[in-house]
Amino acid sequence: MRLLSRVLTAALVVSASLAAFPAHAQYSISKINITGAAPYTDSEILSIAGLQSGQLLTHDSLANAAQHLLDTGVFDDAQISLSGQGKARTVLLELKPTPLAKLLPGSFANFVWSTPEELAAAIHTRVPLYHGAFSDAGNLPDLVQTALQQILADKGITATLSHAIVEPTTQHPQRVVNFTINQPSIRIASINITGAPTALAPALQQMVTRLSGRGYNEGLTGLTTEEALLFPAQNAGYAAARLINIQRTPAPSAHGIGVAYTATLVAGDLYKVAAYTWTPTPVYSAGDFAKDTKLHPGDLASETALRMTEAKILATYHSQGYLDAYFTRSPTFDDATHTVSYALQAVPGDQYHLHTVTPQNLSPIAQQEFDKAWRMKVGDVYNETYISSFLNNNTAMQHLATYSASFQASADPLTHLVDLTITFAPGPR
Repeated sequence: MRLLSRVLTAALVVSASLAAFPAHAQYSISKINITGAAPYTDSEILSIAGLQSGQLLTHDSLANAAQHLLDTGVFDDAQISLSGQGKARTVLLELKPTPLAKLLPGSFANFVWSTPEELAAAIHTRVPLYHGAFSDAGNLPDLVQTALQQILADKGITATLSHAIVEPTTQHPQRVVNFTINQPSIRIASINITGAPTALAPALQQMVTRLSGRGYNEGLTGLTTEEALLFPAQNAGYAAARLINIQRTPAPSAHGIGVAYTATLVAGDLYKVAAYTWTPTPVYSAGDFAKDTKLHPGDLASETALRMTEAKILATYHSQGYLDAYFTRSPTFDDATHTVSYALQAVPGDQYHLHTVTPQNLSPIAQQEFDKAWRMKVGDVYNETYISSFLNNNTAMQHLATYSASFQASADPLTHLVDLTITFAPGPR
C-alpha cells in the first residue's frame, strides 16, 4: 500500500470587470448571488469565502474569497464579479464544483469516542464544506484534521493526528483520504461477540485472542476489526455474515486507550459456490486462473480459498511491475439456493520500472559477483518476486553466499519508478 500526496492545481478566474477596481476604493456588499453551488449550500460557501452582506471590500478581498474556495480542492472553477452602481454592489459568484464521483471518500480509522454518524455531523458543523469526500488536492483534509483535533479536545482528549491519501487494495478497492489517531495508541482491550453458532466458537475465540491488544481500525484501509471478527464465519461458509449492535467503549489503559468491543454476530445461512469467474487479461489468462483457483463450484464458500487465489494472481501482477494492482470481487447471493457467485476482475494500475538498485555493505569482490549475477537492470519492468528469488538462490555464488540480506523498495506513484536498496550483512542467510 502506497501513500500519495498531490499538489493542488486549479483555475481562479476573477472577472475582467474588476480589473479597474481601485486598489484603495471602499465598496460594500449589498447582496451576494451564488450560482452553480450544488451540492453545497450558500451558507456553506460563504463560510469558506468569508463574504457577507454589508462587508467593505477591495479587489483583493474578492480574489481571496474565490481562492479560498478553490483551495479546498472541491471546486474546479470559481468566477467572481460585481454588478450594480455606487458604493453598494452585488457580488456574483459562479461556481463549478468537482463532481462527487471524482472525489475521494473520507476514512476515519480509530475515532472511537463517536459513532461514524456523530463524527461526520461534528466535522460538518466545523467544516461546512465537508460532505464526506475530498479532492486529491487542496486544504480540505487539513481543515478536517483541525476540526477532529477540536472535537477530541472538547472531549478532554489530547491526541496527535495524521492523514494521507491511501491507494486502493483488493480488500478496500477505493482510493481514500484516511485520518488516524497516532497518539494515544488506540488498542483493543476486550471483545465480546454474542449470537455465534456453537460450531464457530473455537475459531471465533482464536480470532478474539489474536486481536487482543492490537490496534483498533474501522476505516477504509487495512483489515478492520469488524472484518477480522467476521472472518471465522465467512471462512466457514457463512458468506453473508454480519455484525450488528456494535458498541465500542474507550477507556484509559496502560498503553493509551483500550477499547471494549461488543457486537452480535448474525451468521445467516451456509453458502456454497455457484461460480467463481475471472475476467482474463494479457497478464493473467483464463487458463492461469483455472490452474490456480482454490475455489470451485459446489465448494463451501471459503474466505481463505478466495484470498489464496487472489494472492496468487496478485503475485503475477507484481512480478510484471503492476505494484498498484488490486481486484474487485463482486459476490452475487442466491438466497433461495444458498449459493454465491464471485466475479473477480483486475484493476492493474500503471506499470513500474526500476529506477535505481543500490547494494550496500558488500566487499569489492562480492560487489563484482553481485554486478555479474544481477539481471534486473535500471529501466526494466520492476519484478517484485525476482529480488527474493535472487537472494534465496545465491548459495552458488561463493562470496555472496556468506552474506544475509534484506531489501527496501521505494515506489513513487507519480513517476512509477522504484528505488531498490539491498542491505547485506556478513553471516548466515
